Amino acid sequence: MTETLTPFYEKEVRCLNCEKSFHTRKVRSRFLRVQKVHPDFYIEYKNPSLNPYFYEIDVCPSCGFAAADTFSPGFPPGTKAVIEQQFQQWNKQDFNKERTSDEAIRALKLGVLSAVLKKEKHVVIAGLCLRLAWIYRLEDREEEEIRFLHQALNHYQLSYEQADFVSTQMSEMRILYLIGELARRVGNIDEAIRYFSRVIQHKNKAFEQKLVEMAREQWYIIRSQEETVASQ
Repeated sequence: MTETLTPFYEKEVRCLNCEKSFHTRKVRSRFLRVQKVHPDFYIEYKNPSLNPYFYEIDVCPSCGFAAADTFSPGFPPGTKAVIEQQFQQWNKQDFNKERTSDEAIRALKLGVLSAVLKKEKHVVIAGLCLRLAWIYRLEDREEEEIRFLHQALNHYQLSYEQADFVSTQMSEMRILYLIGELARRVGNIDEAIRYFSRVIQHKNKAFEQKLVEMAREQWYIIRSQEETVASQ
C-alpha cells in the first residue's frame, strides 16, 4: 500500500551553537501554489496554512539558538559566550510542529536575536527582518510590519555600504532595488527614488531587466502619487 504524501516533512539538523541534533518541520514545495508576488518579493500563497516562511528558522529545543540556512557555520571570537549568557534561562521548547503565525513570529525573532549575537552578515539579518514584516502583513498588523520594514531597510543599507552581500545570492541590483522599495513602503520617498534610479541606470541592467522594469514601475507609482497630491 502506497503511503500518502503529506505537505510537511521532518528534517534532521545540527545546532550550530550546541551541536546537538534535532528535527524540524518543513513544507514540501510541490504543495505550494502562488497567489501573488508583492513588489518587495513577498510571495502570497493560495493556502495560508502552508506557508514556508513559518518554517525557515530552525529552533534548537536544547539551547534555544535559532538559525536559518543562510547562517555561516563559524562563530566570531567571543560570540558563543554571549549567546550562552543570553539563552541561559531557556526552557526547553519544541518548535517541530505545525506553527501558527504567532509561533512563526517567535521563531523568527529568536532567529534575529541569534543572528545579531552571532554577528551574522547584515544581509542575513535584513532577510529575517523582512520575513517578520511579511508575516505581520499577513496578519494585518501594519504597525509591526512597518517596524520590521525599517529594520530590514537599515540592515540592507549597511549590507550595501559594507558589501557583505557579495558572494551571496543577493546581487547588487537586487539589494539596490530592495532598499528603494522598502524606503518607499516606510515613506522615505526621496530615498526610494534615488535607489530606483540607481537600478534603472545600473551598468548590469541588461542582465537583470526584470528588476529594471520593477524599479520603473515603482518610480512611476511614486510620481503619479506626487502628481495627484499636487493637483489637489
